[in-house]
Amino acid sequence: MPSKPTYPMTFLRTNDLAETRIFYEQILNFPVALEQSGCIIFRIGNYGYWGFCETDKEISDPGQVCLTVVVEKRKEVDEWHEYLISNNVKLYRAPQETSQYKIYNSFYFDPTGYTLEIQAFDKEGQPIGHEDFNRN
Repeated sequence: MPSKPTYPMTFLRTNDLAETRIFYEQILNFPVALEQSGCIIFRIGNYGYWGFCETDKEISDPGQVCLTVVVEKRKEVDEWHEYLISNNVKLYRAPQETSQYKIYNSFYFDPTGYTLEIQAFDKEGQPIGHEDFNRN
């Protein structure tokens, strides 16, 4: 059996790397973890990374991609909502309870058209090991 992964990293394409950088670095305040030729990687929370690489190819149906940021409390989803709206981020759906999944969440669009979700799990809906993410 191979060793366990160290951390997750997701890569996506974008047609405008400069605009993507402004959105994730300046609006969402995600730190740049690494810059490469035509790509930029952001650190998301304590354990994840999202990378964006520039392409001139058409990105068909970017709304099918959902990038989720998990916060601890419903109040934080509301705070993110107010913050994102004040920064003119395009809203897809305002914060609301999604009882089927035991979450409270809202959705927005990034500059490429990818869906950005801000989500808080209800206590009984948290995934196994959730408490480990609070460690630095």
